[in-house]
Amino acid sequence: MSLNYDLRGVKADYKDDSVWPITNALIWGTMSVGLNNITEKNWEQFYIRCHAIETINGAWLLDSDRKCRPITAEDVKSHVGLHTNASTRTKAQFQKDIYLRFVDQANRNITLDLKTTEERENA
Repeated sequence: MSLNYDLRGVKADYKDDSVWPITNALIWGTMSVGLNNITEKNWEQFYIRCHAIETINGAWLLDSDRKCRPITAEDVKSHVGLHTNASTRTKAQFQKDIYLRFVDQANRNITLDLKTTEERENA
């Protein structure tokens, strides 16, 4: 299924080359955060979910110097009105997903730490 979006209600100048990467990240981010729109009522929750995911997996954006930068609260608030056809998740479903992401990251860290220790011991 394709991801469809509607930006008609968005106040941000998403046609501007410097704003479009933020808009694009938020469009795709609707699938990750489990919220298919940004409203006056939910923009803070949308931001909190973005922040949680980026804390685990890294920033979604590159700045003009090609350095990673996280989504900001202002990025999200300026995109109130964005709608997509992404599936939604309840807060409980999202929190479970975040926990599983943390566990997965911890398991990868364990594997990397053990591999590094073995390499040092064998050197």
